[in-house]
Amino acid sequence: MKRLITTLLGAMVALGLFAGAASAEQIKLKMATSWGGGLVMDKQAKYFAEMVEFLTNDEIAIEVFPGGTLGTWNTVTETVRNGVADMGHTYDGYNWGENKAVALLSGYAGGLNAEQLIHWLYHGGGQEMIQEFQLEEFGVIAFPCGISPREMGLHSTKRVQTLEDFKGLKVRTSGIWAEISKDMGVSAVILPGSEIYAALERGVVDAVEWAQLSVNKAAGFHKVAKYLIMPGIHQPAAVGTCNFNVDVWNKLSDRQKKIIEISARKMSIDFYHFVGHEDAPAYEFYLNSGNEIVVLDDDVIKRARELSYAWADRVAAEEGGWFQKILDSQRAYEKAWANAYKYRDSVKPAAVPD
Repeated sequence: MKRLITTLLGAMVALGLFAGAASAEQIKLKMATSWGGGLVMDKQAKYFAEMVEFLTNDEIAIEVFPGGTLGTWNTVTETVRNGVADMGHTYDGYNWGENKAVALLSGYAGGLNAEQLIHWLYHGGGQEMIQEFQLEEFGVIAFPCGISPREMGLHSTKRVQTLEDFKGLKVRTSGIWAEISKDMGVSAVILPGSEIYAALERGVVDAVEWAQLSVNKAAGFHKVAKYLIMPGIHQPAAVGTCNFNVDVWNKLSDRQKKIIEISARKMSIDFYHFVGHEDAPAYEFYLNSGNEIVVLDDDVIKRARELSYAWADRVAAEEGGWFQKILDSQRAYEKAWANAYKYRDSVKPAAVPD
């Protein structure tokens, strides 16, 4: 019996199935994030860390730090590049001040919708573009790491429906929408997620854009803002990013690198599904909480799209390079999907019978 147990344990160690075998050589990584907490932290950053640890059989352990603990919340990429953190989880739209092409890769008002974006990333060359661009321009190894469907529009203390309603509206936002929305008369206020609730409650801002219905539910914005403005014209889809310090990445084995890539992809699709599943009951929750749903006028949606397209065309003409390359690729992909409404569920659904 002892001989059998010894043989079995030996086989488990050889196959990497015995957790203790990996722990002696465990690689410990520190992850900087942009998140103070909430579902993005739990269902993206921490989920990714747990997935990597599980699939590597504890060879890699990732300690996840809240935004602002390792560097500032909106400079995670710099924190990782400089080696203050081994890796990070962020929304690359925060880096638009360094290179505006990040807006195209992380989702922006005039860009691909969520279904198109997922397909473009994993089958249309998008992930490869992200990796090449991030390494060349920011000096990090990066992967899509959390794909979100269209965000809701605004949690607002003021009723917003027309173009006129946007004039002078103080909106917490970030990324490239802070620049584009100014042409609609918006007064943009850039704040981290951890400060949004207090700013809305104190009247520092009139409205906030943050995430999807279900993600925002836990944050409680609906408690201090009566109106829910839809749809999210600022963000038809969003992409979180996991990035790695190059030196740290190069020390990993090919197998470990592949597991990390698989983990990032799985987490991206899982989060997309999670939000889709949770948004429907969240909508009913808001209605039962006394919030008023306001749907934006068609000319508001049209104007936001026009401004976003014009912004992208202008920046492409000014900067060329990566921005032009990514924009051309995405618009070609969007054009290829022009007839999708004829064979996919992209049209208005039929009424549900009573």
